[in-house]
Amino acid sequence: MTKQLNFVPLGGSGEIGMNLNLYGYEDEWLMVDCGMMIDSMDGADQIFVPEINFLKKKKLVGMVLTHAHEDHIGGISDLWLELRCPLYTTPFTAAVIKRKLAESEIKERVPFKIQPPASRFTVGKHFDCELIPVTHSTVESQSVVI
Repeated sequence: MTKQLNFVPLGGSGEIGMNLNLYGYEDEWLMVDCGMMIDSMDGADQIFVPEINFLKKKKLVGMVLTHAHEDHIGGISDLWLELRCPLYTTPFTAAVIKRKLAESEIKERVPFKIQPPASRFTVGKHFDCELIPVTHSTVESQSVVI
């Protein structure tokens, strides 16, 4: 049996908004970002989040969030009850997410694994992750090396 890393983009690839990428190895899956997109073409704002049916029978071991823009974190409040995994992110991004969840029913249930910028950590058995600081228009923006 060949062991390989699988990549499944569920949103955001080739477009702005709804960023959600999955990486799978053996029986585990890692999510990077969980965004939303706002479409206001008809004069009424509509919010879209990625379709996550692909994950229904998968073992999601964690979600790494790269920065605090809505197209990277905006889907968490809508999708976390289905995902139910820990969130790995920097202190600033965690604070923004917690503020967004403050009035939701899930605010106390979402487990955060706060990581300093430019840190290295393991998610599940297989995913060695390193945050790399990048210049962007929000505090503590990171790229992730898996």
